[in-house]
Amino acid sequence: MGMKKYVMRTVKLISLIMAVVLSALFLQNFVLCHIDHNKLRIDGFYLEDENSLDVVLTGASEIYTGFAPGLAYEKFGFTSYPYATASITAGAALTQIKEIERTQDPKLIMIEINPFVYPDDVNESKEGSIRKYIDAVPLNENKIEYVDRLDPEHKEEYYFPLIKYHSSWDEYPGGIKFLGALLGQHVRGYTLLKGYKSSIGKCRYDECFINDKLIDDDTEADLTAFSEEKLREVLQYCKDNEIKAVFFRAPHLVRDIDYESFCMTNRAGKIINSYGFEFINFERDPVTNEYAPCLFYNVQHLNAYGSEKFTRYLGGIISKKYGVGESELTRAQKRHWNEAADYYDQFYKCCDDLLKEVTEMTPPVLIDEDLGEVNTMTEIEEDLFGMSEIKKHNK
Repeated sequence: MGMKKYVMRTVKLISLIMAVVLSALFLQNFVLCHIDHNKLRIDGFYLEDENSLDVVLTGASEIYTGFAPGLAYEKFGFTSYPYATASITAGAALTQIKEIERTQDPKLIMIEINPFVYPDDVNESKEGSIRKYIDAVPLNENKIEYVDRLDPEHKEEYYFPLIKYHSSWDEYPGGIKFLGALLGQHVRGYTLLKGYKSSIGKCRYDECFINDKLIDDDTEADLTAFSEEKLREVLQYCKDNEIKAVFFRAPHLVRDIDYESFCMTNRAGKIINSYGFEFINFERDPVTNEYAPCLFYNVQHLNAYGSEKFTRYLGGIISKKYGVGESELTRAQKRHWNEAADYYDQFYKCCDDLLKEVTEMTPPVLIDEDLGEVNTMTEIEEDLFGMSEIKKHNK
């Protein structure tokens, strides 16, 4: 009788501990955390079936605003995902590659080099830029290695973000739409836009752009010592592990004040080539170099029109030059990707209608998948735009 009582107490204690742990995990991953489009995108990447992505693109915001996986699948048949967050740091680049390799076996990794050509290393010390990425990465050896390299004052907050965000109840109910979006993609089991995000705006024409002078300009400028170290670290890792990777620079509208970064890009390209990897500079490409300001919502980011053009162009390069053909998917995976392609088409129609009403003086509008209203950037930086709203808009 005594033994039975002891066993029952032990079972109850273990059950209590498990309930506490599971509750803490739920709160940390879905409630007491900072949820924005970066969190949704990285979380969505880990919802993709293991080894189901043919192409993964890494880098910063140019990636998820410039390349639409749903359209790429519709036109070329390969699956892809932008594993990227806003203002990603050069120090996070190697962790990105390792996480992609840990969860997927892509035929090609496309690495955008923006994190390596910042004029200074200020971004590396910004907690916001660091957390936009690493907070959403599941706890594993790669995350631990990255945080150890950071050597922050409160290291445990990076391993267990619940400690950092334990008092974030004040974000609700206003932040409930982001919680709904996060829970929604878990219930669905996949994201509809596959990490893509767009903005409805057109860049001003009255700025002085120098793109027409860049195609034959091979002037170089040194990277910062830290950025060059991190770039070489990524290159050596890819070389040692025989990773099929292509490095590239996304299209931008280049002004005189951006020229230093352009020259640093030329230098980065030389370093990349010296390790035996290809580098594509879309700031000097004859096709993308001629993209008009109306295809951008600011000098660094393509709008819905621009990303549609660039996805078709880069998708063709990935398909024809690098031989990434149609995906071999299960019936369920095909259904999900067909849904993603259909969702993108409806999404683009909505963007098209909104862009027709936009002038260069209109503040850009950010739109994304799931719930929420459409607002100008001056009102809210990140918002969500859902399937029901798109259907309603397109009626």
